[in-house]
Amino acid sequence: MKYGICTLALVPLRLEQAHRSEMVSQVLFGELFEILDEQADWTSIRLLETDYLGWIQNGQFQKFDNLDMQQYLSGKPILVGREGGILLNDTDRFQLCHGTKLYLTAENTVDFPLLRLTYQGGFNPFSKNQFETEVAQLALSYKNTPYLWGGRSQWGIDCSGFSQLIYSCFGISLPRDAYQQAEMGEIVDFISEIQVGDLAFFDNADGRITHVGIMLDRDTIIHASAKVRIDRMDTEGIFNAELNRYSHKLRIIKRYL
Repeated sequence: MKYGICTLALVPLRLEQAHRSEMVSQVLFGELFEILDEQADWTSIRLLETDYLGWIQNGQFQKFDNLDMQQYLSGKPILVGREGGILLNDTDRFQLCHGTKLYLTAENTVDFPLLRLTYQGGFNPFSKNQFETEVAQLALSYKNTPYLWGGRSQWGIDCSGFSQLIYSCFGISLPRDAYQQAEMGEIVDFISEIQVGDLAFFDNADGRITHVGIMLDRDTIIHASAKVRIDRMDTEGIFNAELNRYSHKLRIIKRYL
């Protein structure tokens, strides 16, 4: 197998090998992937952590062999904190977004065969046992972040990217898309049983799950729709007070702890 690692802060993952193609997700600095197909300007990849597929532009990553991979992964894993962080050396500087995963050496560096950078910035402080007490505050810190199809950061995020990112800060790995996330977890049978951090999923007229949000309490949800926003929710779905109508139809509620 051939591998690669993203060497820029945040790059598009395209459905097809063209800039005009749909951005299905984004690849963050340090994310590892399997190389499936190499073309003149684009490379088809499979992200190792989520199995997500897409095309990344050549020049936005560095190739890794098995030894490179083992050496990098032998470092201490950390997540960049909410305030962000910086990787730098004498000639390069990368502003990292919250939730970026790095494997740091004892000298606080990331070491690639062609690149060595020192990390400066905060670290994600949360663990899984802090989920119930801290998840709402972390999610609320994203309020008014603009919606971006395929986005995964504070600079633009979509609904499933939002839930995936927030959960990752508590050591809980979710797949990339809402319908995939809905296939995991345990069903919450009744609205009255909702707990903070539960995920609510919504479907379209064809019954396909297309939206997800994080419950703040039994009838309040935070989700990415035009922006990260807070709305009321009941057994019918999300009620958007600005539009004075229901914007999303409830399908199911899931719990992951």
